[in-house]
Amino acid sequence: MSHYPVVEATIARLRADLASGAVTAVELVAAYLARIDAFDASGPELNAVVVRNDEALAEAAASDARRARGETLGPLDGIPYTAKDSYMARGLTVASGSPAFEHLVAQRDAFTIGRLRAGGAILLGLTNMPPMANGGMQRGVYGRAESPYSADWLTSAFGSGSSNGSGTATAASFAAFGLGEETWSSGRAPASNNALCAYTPSRGVISVRGNWPLVPTMDVVVPHTRTMADLLEVLDVIVADDAERRGDFWRVQPWVEIPAASAVRPASYPVLADGPAPLAGKTIGVPAMYINQDDDAGTGPAFRGLDGVRGIGGSTGQRIETRASAIDLWEAARADLEAAGATVVVVDFPVVTNYEGDRPGAPNVATRGLVSPEYLRREIVDLSVFGWDDFLRANGDPNLNRLADVDGERIFPHPDGALPDRYHGFDDDIASYPAHAAEHPVTDVTQIPELEAGVRGLEETRRVDLEKWMDARGLDAVVFPAVADVGAADMDVNPASAEAGWRNGVWVANGNLVPRHLGIPTVTVPMGTMADIGMPVGLTFAGRAYDDNALLALAAAFEATGQRRTVPPRTPELG
Repeated sequence: MSHYPVVEATIARLRADLASGAVTAVELVAAYLARIDAFDASGPELNAVVVRNDEALAEAAASDARRARGETLGPLDGIPYTAKDSYMARGLTVASGSPAFEHLVAQRDAFTIGRLRAGGAILLGLTNMPPMANGGMQRGVYGRAESPYSADWLTSAFGSGSSNGSGTATAASFAAFGLGEETWSSGRAPASNNALCAYTPSRGVISVRGNWPLVPTMDVVVPHTRTMADLLEVLDVIVADDAERRGDFWRVQPWVEIPAASAVRPASYPVLADGPAPLAGKTIGVPAMYINQDDDAGTGPAFRGLDGVRGIGGSTGQRIETRASAIDLWEAARADLEAAGATVVVVDFPVVTNYEGDRPGAPNVATRGLVSPEYLRREIVDLSVFGWDDFLRANGDPNLNRLADVDGERIFPHPDGALPDRYHGFDDDIASYPAHAAEHPVTDVTQIPELEAGVRGLEETRRVDLEKWMDARGLDAVVFPAVADVGAADMDVNPASAEAGWRNGVWVANGNLVPRHLGIPTVTVPMGTMADIGMPVGLTFAGRAYDDNALLALAAAFEATGQRRTVPPRTPELG
């Protein structure tokens, strides 16, 4: 066929057309590659897909042959997708956006890539990210991805939105879906800026084995899709028990019991969208701090005496000023939630307040008494160094398999001409990690001091400040705009844009470190497109640990109340 339209195509439609013969997998791959050629490598030069899988067409031909024999491998057989540059895909480089690892070759598949490969899905390539995911929109070895919605605005949050390539690629219909990853907000932020659905799971639900770690206690796999139906289809394949634990911290550590994926997942994820009126009778809290209704937010003391720095560093602890057009979308979303039978109440949010110390009298994560400052230092240095080194050793590339052999200065060189980042108060210096690995060798997480008490403290912090609070409030879930605003595309070089883009609620998605550090599951869905700037913003549902399925059902039910996703204007259907 001359042209097969793939813009906004759902997985269900692609599968039906493959089954009927309306399109072949080879034609489908060719259609997506044509879009990447037209909009990624040329045209607006979105720069999202930075490593191509040269075997994609051959894999598509194999899928077509299986289908002709009646031997399809599963519901995603022949469906093309992308994955972040932090995922191991056998035979491809796995640089994690860093010049230091530009030529590192994956010797095997990450767990999720392996599951998709076994089901016949076709990896088109790897997507852009800043070095080691240690940021958001900073330029790495492949530069950065740009927004398919507007050249004036960023495709993700600058301070934490490292799955920027995945967000752009999925929104621009460069594939049926994408795989991102998150440590702070690197999956949620690009989903918000690109009108996507994103799921950040509870600890251990999706194996992260074979993914480059950043901070092993926080890292999670984050699927990106254009619809909740597609998200549920992807989860049905990638959520499964993983017999191997190495490289997945929460399944390796011996101190906190983590349920098996099979004990958390439903028999069928797609069925979650078919339940009877899942919003009816639910009580959902919206934190006042995210909708311009919390006068006490941002009035806490300065951090370590640093002028203008509050909370625990960076822009944490500052009052969040949500853009008026985003508030308009929130009010419409609230009306839709209530029309569907939910009760929406404005609430405080102690899990953030007591983590960031955003007002007088509030503690922070280091003074709360549940997690020690010593642990926090060990976590960001000793544990991360161990995770990076163990990743290299487990991969076993004969040309690079020890962190101590890496030139630390090449891990995240500061881009020429870029303004300084504003992570004031965060102590990690990843350039020092190779030397630390050489000087303090660790072969097992149990050898790292403070770790046991620390991870137990993280779990208790969530139980006290989120789950007991939700119980006392009678809440089924918490919901809030995913971001307060969108950063300007030139904020890496324009001081005025930087001032706006590093604000709390903009530098990182709302919640900052809290959801990932404390193991809080979230689902983000499109909330609409801001009328004044033409950029999307998402709505995030959050809840108790391992209440993932209920959150997915609520998000699907909200999506069903109205069409909120808009098609990116910079990447139309090819003629």
